[in-house]
Amino acid sequence: MLLRYFLLIELLTSSPLQATEQEDQPEQRLPAPPYSQPIDSKIKPQQPSPAPTPQQADSDKKKRDTRQPPLQLLGQEVQPGSSQTLSWFSSQLPGSFVIPIPVLVVHGSQPGPSVCITSAIHGDELNGIEINRRVIHSLSPDKVRGTVISVPVVNLSGLWRGDRYLSDRRDLNRFFPGQEDGSATAQVAYQLFHNIISHCDTLVDLHTGSLARENWPQLRADLTQDAIAEMVTGFGPISVLQSLAPAGSLRGAATAAGIPTVVMEVGGPMRLNTQLVGQGVDSLNAYLSSAGVIKRQNFFKTPQPIFYQSSWIRARSGGILINQVELGGQVKRGQILGEIHDPINNSTSFVEAPFAGVMLGRAQNQFVSPGYALFHIGKRRSLEELERQGEADKQSVIEQSNSQMGLTTEASAASSSATKPDTH
Repeated sequence: MLLRYFLLIELLTSSPLQATEQEDQPEQRLPAPPYSQPIDSKIKPQQPSPAPTPQQADSDKKKRDTRQPPLQLLGQEVQPGSSQTLSWFSSQLPGSFVIPIPVLVVHGSQPGPSVCITSAIHGDELNGIEINRRVIHSLSPDKVRGTVISVPVVNLSGLWRGDRYLSDRRDLNRFFPGQEDGSATAQVAYQLFHNIISHCDTLVDLHTGSLARENWPQLRADLTQDAIAEMVTGFGPISVLQSLAPAGSLRGAATAAGIPTVVMEVGGPMRLNTQLVGQGVDSLNAYLSSAGVIKRQNFFKTPQPIFYQSSWIRARSGGILINQVELGGQVKRGQILGEIHDPINNSTSFVEAPFAGVMLGRAQNQFVSPGYALFHIGKRRSLEELERQGEADKQSVIEQSNSQMGLTTEASAASSSATKPDTH
């Protein structure tokens, strides 16, 4: 009896509807629906919704297709129309310690390209950090098409120490795409490239001059690559130099992986030049606009870049360098660019411009030795001329490499022909 009691209580409390729905109860008749009323009723019959036309169906499908999917990055998911700070755990410290490197992501609500911005691969390059900061924090996710992935400080350990290199005294920008089980620097390069850079459609790598040199805002790009030649036209009237990527550089590795990449050089190391930073910000925003990531804006009155062929002028004697020209200024042939004063015999030698052009880069006032690169002068050229220069530079590199490996002239020619694009 007790068991029956508990079963009855459970039945009544857990299934009240079943306790009242008995098959032998009289059927309850529901009121007739409106469409069963007489025809002359004021209530008109409800018509079913018409089936969508093929055009409407296509339109609805396109609307569904334009929804931006979530971004999977560094083991986390970033929802469309949002911004998020992720962590890339990098083995930059000695031993087995890792440090979290901030990765800022702005994932737009609408689909579009994924643009990556990196800065401070060298820890003493501050201008790129500030350019990156101003650009990424100016973006609103609901107004962005696609994704912008920013790594403001790649070499965090170098920034802490005010040092260009990683803690093992190696240049990170000579170890890409890296090696999973290689040296400490090769492992850092591998982590960055495979965890972050591989998600990019295009890449802008921000730098400054090195070793006490400073640069007028400029792009370094391999203009023989069609995608890169098209990419640089979106940065506005910034100086563009034809430049083959150094071996092991992030630019070279990303380009080889099919990711069009340019380097933007702005100013010098360990100094924050707000005027040059502002120019870099405008150029980078102009590119985001041209790529369709943000709404098109006219950042410049003259939207086209200025292409240059350039040469470095080197010191013929050692001593204290005192500059006589400003970055970005026009120079004439024979103009005095700087003076070098010997501190021992008090002699002075003058550095003259061998040709007219624009001052694209210079050494900061310092002690220099013979052969030190002092002044970087650019001569204006067309894009087509720089493309031809790039092809000639590639041929020269091939011949030099073959010569170093002891290959014959026939092998050199075969290697050269193998590098030409397939026309079939």
